[in-house]
Amino acid sequence: MQNVNIFISSFKHQIWRRYYYFFNKEEVAESIKKRKGECKRCGLCCQASIRCPKLFYDDNDLAMCKIHDHKPDMCKIYPYNGRDFFPHLKDKCGFSYAE
Repeated sequence: MQNVNIFISSFKHQIWRRYYYFFNKEEVAESIKKRKGECKRCGLCCQASIRCPKLFYDDNDLAMCKIHDHKPDMCKIYPYNGRDFFPHLKDKCGFSYAE
């Protein structure tokens, strides 16, 4: 049951983040400038609700994107503010925002 709840929560979050980004692009751009840290290349955000078919892992078990140079903006900018973290991944992500 927990996996179903995570899937539903993540799916709702996917919808919310696209809506928010579409109507708040300038705010998102400013917020990204305040982002701290770096990607851990764990790949968890690429499979937060549904596993991305472009995700694969290299020989060192680091996440890679098959279309890295052409990936969607939604992937490039995750997380774009402190509310954009998938709830079950926030503590695992290498990025953070000052509260």
